[in-house]
Amino acid sequence: MFPKRGDLYRLKSDRVGKSRPIVVVSRDALNSGQCVLAIPFYSKQLQKRRLQKWCVFFAKDEGGLDCDSVAKTDELTLIDKLSIKISDGPIGTFDESQMKRLVDALKWSLDIEQV
Repeated sequence: MFPKRGDLYRLKSDRVGKSRPIVVVSRDALNSGQCVLAIPFYSKQLQKRRLQKWCVFFAKDEGGLDCDSVAKTDELTLIDKLSIKISDGPIGTFDESQMKRLVDALKWSLDIEQV
């Protein structure tokens, strides 16, 4: 078993020692390897961040989040699966409309034209 696109997991700890949630955004065909592409969530400075084009606001319980959060697409990261609490299973999964919100912001971050 490996993480699927749209699955939310917790990191064992990030660079500041916090076990924050992430959402897997890489396509499933790539997720059987050692790493996945993921976007982290933050629960601080929500009022400021939710106005930024590269951030996507998600309310508590969306996809299994335990508090209001923003996904910061400017922090798209290649994450080693050993850093993810995979054995705990996903905390939730985003549906197509939630993933579209992420992808639109990711396109803005990467300066990819939206069709």
